[in-house]
Amino acid sequence: MHDFFLKRFIGVLSVAILAFGLSACDQADLDEAQPTNSISLQQTIESKAGFEGLVTSMYDRLQSFGLYGQQYMLVPDALADNVKLRPGATSNRYPGFVSNGRFEHLGGYGAYFSTINEANNIIEDIGSLSLDRDPSVAQDIRDRIRGEALFLRGMAYFDLARVYGYTPGQEVGGFSLGVPLRTEPTRSPGAADEKPRAPNTAVFSRAAADIRSSGYLLEGNSNAKSPPQRATAAAAFGLLSRVELYRQNWEKADSAATAALGLTSAEVVDATSTSFQDAWEASSYPGSVFELSMTTGTDGDATNSNQALQSLTDGGRSDGTGAFAYEVLPSDDVKSIFTSDDARTDLFAPDSLGNTYLEKYTGTIGNFTDRIPLLRVAELYLNRAEARYHQGEPDEARSDLNYIRVRRGLSPLTGITGQSLLDSILEERRREFLFEGKRFFTLKRYGMDIPKPQRTDTVLEYSGDRESFKILAPIPTGEVQSNTAIEQNPGY
Repeated sequence: MHDFFLKRFIGVLSVAILAFGLSACDQADLDEAQPTNSISLQQTIESKAGFEGLVTSMYDRLQSFGLYGQQYMLVPDALADNVKLRPGATSNRYPGFVSNGRFEHLGGYGAYFSTINEANNIIEDIGSLSLDRDPSVAQDIRDRIRGEALFLRGMAYFDLARVYGYTPGQEVGGFSLGVPLRTEPTRSPGAADEKPRAPNTAVFSRAAADIRSSGYLLEGNSNAKSPPQRATAAAAFGLLSRVELYRQNWEKADSAATAALGLTSAEVVDATSTSFQDAWEASSYPGSVFELSMTTGTDGDATNSNQALQSLTDGGRSDGTGAFAYEVLPSDDVKSIFTSDDARTDLFAPDSLGNTYLEKYTGTIGNFTDRIPLLRVAELYLNRAEARYHQGEPDEARSDLNYIRVRRGLSPLTGITGQSLLDSILEERRREFLFEGKRFFTLKRYGMDIPKPQRTDTVLEYSGDRESFKILAPIPTGEVQSNTAIEQNPGY
């Protein structure tokens, strides 16, 4: 992170303290961090309340529309083959993503490096926060704060690695750069040195190490029983299973998913006995291991009619009536892989013009403030199924796959092996996580061409084509101009 992004973080630190729907103890911790105005960095790292404020700032940033408040949930589906635009939509928010236009991609570079620097400050200094400086700080609390910082730094590096670089083993033309690795805090603009981009393998490795360490710190910690709006050991090992799939560390992905399943109290929603739609309309999705709490009135959030997931996919309507404000619809191609007995089709809702929209983000809590599941139990089973397939365990892989299928009202698959089994696992991921930001990355980590049924050119080739550079997002222009050590991605 350099002067271009540091100016927003260093000097005077404004920490937005949010109510994340936490337990009474957690809420009290956050309340101590208020008031929120003009907290210098030095003051921030001298008290428990200051550290809590930094942690809250990192969670807060995730709800911005450029991260998980909107774009990281929808853009990966639009960049692939899961989205079509509503005929007549005029907002022009998503046409560039659907057509894979030049510079139309995910971002988050500056936001995530702010998160990384906040995490670095916590990790560097939380161990020195002694009982003399703050009598309320016990080792359990220090471990919890450090664990959350490692979790969020690991998540930041993982997202940066998969957006701005290739997945290890799927590089094109020998290009293997990730993003700069920063693990030391930067506390003044003048202290920001120019760092080159690290190899993609190093960035993915850093993400995995951070997330794994956070899991060990949070396991058995006071945070263990926190609601899913905060990082827990279950969330850490669940996210680790995702990261290890990208790294093709199949055994580690398997063991991490198994560990998360043993730690979480969340369960896969059984749509054979409970309405699948009811689960999505609950105040907190019952299958969430880690979810984003959306809170209005904070800088940069996605809780308004222009930026919220709800307005883009459901038009701000909970009953399917009213103005046709929604823009992003499931593509005909993705709808074709659902059968009539699939409970997930309960989320498909027609309008009077013959369009079909998806009712995952419906404003149950209040307009634009639904909690957004970032990691669900269903993913743990499908991650493990994929990992077990690659370990040569088709029976075990099929068992995990069928665990999800049966709970979605589908018949179990029998006798399927080889490529057909992998294809079935990946197709189940596509059905299960529609509009949850996974489709593009699934195709990318396998080095597969991107089907584009909405374009004249119906395939975005992974390599060898004039458009293949669009698989990677461009490094922000300001970063390239301010850091002479940074190399831009090919094609930009």
